[in-house]
Amino acid sequence: MGRIGVLKLLCAIGFLVVLGSNVSTISRWSESRGVYDDVCYLRQAHLFERFGLRGIDTNLTFDDDHYLKDKLKAIGFADWNDPKRVPCHTFIPPADKYVLQYPPGTGFILSLFPAGSQLIPLYVLTSVVAVCFSLLALTYASTLYQVMLVAAFGDVAIYLMINPTKASYSVAPTMMVCALVGFLTAKLFVVRQQRRLLVIALVGLLIGLSVNFRLPNLFLAAGYCLCLVGAFLLARSKETFLQGSRSVFRS
Repeated sequence: MGRIGVLKLLCAIGFLVVLGSNVSTISRWSESRGVYDDVCYLRQAHLFERFGLRGIDTNLTFDDDHYLKDKLKAIGFADWNDPKRVPCHTFIPPADKYVLQYPPGTGFILSLFPAGSQLIPLYVLTSVVAVCFSLLALTYASTLYQVMLVAAFGDVAIYLMINPTKASYSVAPTMMVCALVGFLTAKLFVVRQQRRLLVIALVGLLIGLSVNFRLPNLFLAAGYCLCLVGAFLLARSKETFLQGSRSVFRS
């Protein structure tokens, strides 16, 4: 094993050490930290657990088992019995009902884990995904400079899975999607022309999926659109436009 191989091994061990630290920290977290957003995301997960895909309807009247009320009382919310003051819910006049203001993706992801212990496995999974992509990047590194960059960014990325990701449950699934989108974006520069359109479609699908976790993820799509439009404007070529148009119609 050469010097680069030894360095890669040490970096991989470093990633696993940071992962172990993350898991140790996450295992002490509690779902009852008094944050309104947490309660609302857990309510969406509870609806999916009770009603399956029909849980996408977050009408406040579906709280007939008092799940939301009990959660709000547990965090000391004084107006837990007043629909007009329930946090994270918006009144829709045409439908005459109060519904969650968040997209359903985060609640759906939480519903995949056992009720009562959904926070810890979600964030452990997020950290593991970060480690996997860091190790994957490590395999592609071929020079000392590249290995050092992967080590620095990998350790930071793994740590980010708990801070500031802990701030909102919606950030955890967003981080996982962003890691995959970043990998596919890098692939765009090396795949053959025939497969490039497929990779672009996958990136678009994942970014669209991320909006179902967190509405601000729309800015991810905006970034890609601006880059593509900017590249086209810099080219200022009729041939480029026609080539792109033909690719779209062929797909």
